[in-house]
Amino acid sequence: MTTDVTAEVERVHRLLAKWLGSDGEPAVLEALRAAHADDFTMITTDGQQLTVDDLFGALSGARNAAPGLGIEVDEVTVAADAADLVVVHFREIHQHEGRTTRRRTTAVLRRTSQGIRWRHLHETAVAG
Repeated sequence: MTTDVTAEVERVHRLLAKWLGSDGEPAVLEALRAAHADDFTMITTDGQQLTVDDLFGALSGARNAAPGLGIEVDEVTVAADAADLVVVHFREIHQHEGRTTRRRTTAVLRRTSQGIRWRHLHETAVAG
């Protein structure tokens, strides 16, 4: 179901932008953490590999670190959809202080009885 996957990708990025770009309540970070599996891993745009603990350790001190940050997601495409796993590609557009950056992202999402959980994320910076 592409609709639920697209909605989840958009929801998580709205939460991330709210946490990093405003004085969001701690519930915002809690909702972000709840969206990620305990075995979540991430490859950043600079090639660093993060665990869920690494990511949320960094995010815990990053509330309002980029005031006014906006993150738009588009070009969402489901590459593979199995019973409990979905691989999705999308583009992220980050806007902050008059600067726009873009990245191509691939995510592995797991469907659970509690909803969709993020299992892996790989980001690649887009030049220009």
